[in-house]
Amino acid sequence: RDGSVGSAVLDLIEERADDVTAQLPSARLRHSISARDRAAAAMLDARGLRPLRYFHHMQIDLNAPVEQAQVPEGIEITGVEVPRDLPAVHAVLTAAFAEEWSHQPEPNDRWADEQLRSRALDAALWLLAKDGREPVGALTANVWSDRGWVDELGVVGTHRGRGIGTALLRRSFAVFAHRGLARVMLNVDAANPTGAPALYERAGMHVVRRWEGWERSWGRPT
Repeated sequence: RDGSVGSAVLDLIEERADDVTAQLPSARLRHSISARDRAAAAMLDARGLRPLRYFHHMQIDLNAPVEQAQVPEGIEITGVEVPRDLPAVHAVLTAAFAEEWSHQPEPNDRWADEQLRSRALDAALWLLAKDGREPVGALTANVWSDRGWVDELGVVGTHRGRGIGTALLRRSFAVFAHRGLARVMLNVDAANPTGAPALYERAGMHVVRRWEGWERSWGRPT
């Protein structure tokens, strides 16, 4: 805690960042720290990083029966069959997160391969919302330790504001409760352009931890 260990780790991180971005004309280095850890903030500040974004860990305690949200008329929520439904999930999430500040589009084949190789994959927790035959919403999730985690929840822009996200979220809570889990958590950008934090609050979640995202950018001579 005297700062030497943290500084040594940051040295290694920065060296590694330089190595993996050596062929790029410019690069960005990001760190995420607890909003309460001012010692870490001081170290990042001294290295030229600046706070860029704020994130919330939100949680709901499943200590009572989960009240289901009404599914909007014309919308059907189903489970996800792997690998058949992976392209549909990927397409929805790619469209839904296109406006996110850190979104990096990824080819479907590579994304699907990463999911199938992941030891955390539990497709029985995933959900897909359809308008007729068109996928319009998706939720991915997993179990970590004694809690459920909602990894990604997205609704395409043409179908927002109809309650699809809330219906997916509440259905997910019920699935986790059926597994016997006592709480569900997720991570959200506090300034999410779709108003996600407010949606999560309406679904019964509350903030349990706050994070800061720090960044430093640099260019290289051409």
